Amino acid sequence: MRLLEGITEAADAVSHNKLRTILSLLGMIIGTASVVSVMAAGAMMSHEFIDQADSIGARLIVVYNNWEISDAQARRVFMSNRDVDALREQEKGALVVRLNETNRNAIKGSVSKSISVRGIDPGYWEMWPRDFSSGRPITQADDDELAKVCVLTDDYAAAFFPEGNALGSSLTIGSFDYTVIGVIARQENEALMNDGSSTETAFVPYTVLERTFDWSWSGSPRVYELMIRAPSVVAVPSTAASIESYLSRMYGTVDGKCRFKVEAIEGALKAVRTIFAAVSGIIAFIAGISLFVSGIGIMNVMLVAVSERTREIGVRKAVGAKSSDIMSQFLMESLFICLAGGIAGIVLGMGIARVISAVSKWSYVMPFNAPLVALVVSACVGLFFGLVPAKNAAALDPVTALTKE
Repeated sequence: MRLLEGITEAADAVSHNKLRTILSLLGMIIGTASVVSVMAAGAMMSHEFIDQADSIGARLIVVYNNWEISDAQARRVFMSNRDVDALREQEKGALVVRLNETNRNAIKGSVSKSISVRGIDPGYWEMWPRDFSSGRPITQADDDELAKVCVLTDDYAAAFFPEGNALGSSLTIGSFDYTVIGVIARQENEALMNDGSSTETAFVPYTVLERTFDWSWSGSPRVYELMIRAPSVVAVPSTAASIESYLSRMYGTVDGKCRFKVEAIEGALKAVRTIFAAVSGIIAFIAGISLFVSGIGIMNVMLVAVSERTREIGVRKAVGAKSSDIMSQFLMESLFICLAGGIAGIVLGMGIARVISAVSKWSYVMPFNAPLVALVVSACVGLFFGLVPAKNAAALDPVTALTKE
């Protein structure tokens, strides 16, 4: 019952000077809202990244020439199509995709520009799904038939075909005419993890791009990069080790290092998750400094309240109130202000997080511990910064207090 009476008295006391109470609350509201919204924003960003990573990157292995080895001649060793066939046979449950990229001049009517052309295997679309505004992706039949077809991004389609008639039209890329079979729709928001292609990339069958290169230096076509999707996340380490073992066996090593980089992205993803958590924590800590500042303001308000209510304290002590009762009452008032501001700040922080979600197109995520942390910190601020004023009030001599005007 005493607790309920204390809360009632605290609410009554802080309501006497509404303006001062509101100004005290503002700091706590802003500080709490900052902490909640920052923690939510960090969680949403992390959730968005991890969602994309788990669907693509957690099983992704990238293989390319190892430019870190010291032997300059060794760095010019590249894989061949024979190696790709062998790896596909060896890693039956994995998806192995070749990748090559170059710049070519593209012409359509009076429009001429240098564009990025990416040669891909048909399995590329399974690894990196895209939405098409029109047409279709490159298929195995296109690759087998050496069909001179291309898929354009929405930006390129608009640049070369401003009238919107890209699908089925011809576009000269380099020395050959390609038929546009698909247009990739523009993404509403840029993915945090992607395949490295930009909004200005034209896709063609790998075999077709391969035949436009001058391979006289190597005698036969070479493979610059492989993207491999392991059968499962659990199988990533063994698949990567198996690929590296094959390449080391076929091409040897330099100073104990494989001539090719075999990178499992899962390791990088773990590091990124750790970084996300650390950065979110640091930003939340910085936002929490405003709570500390608001606590100083509340302590100042409570000290003024003690000074204003000195006579009241004297009367209460004269009629039998103990020092602990006085101290509890002022602590209760400080706690009431901080918790009221904290609850209002949590509601505001959730609203800000909703706005961030809507603007960024990220899924709304509110960590279950964010409101709890904000509430606990608010209570701790109230108790900590209310302690000095409460002790001052409790220490007042009743005779001295009663004589104060």
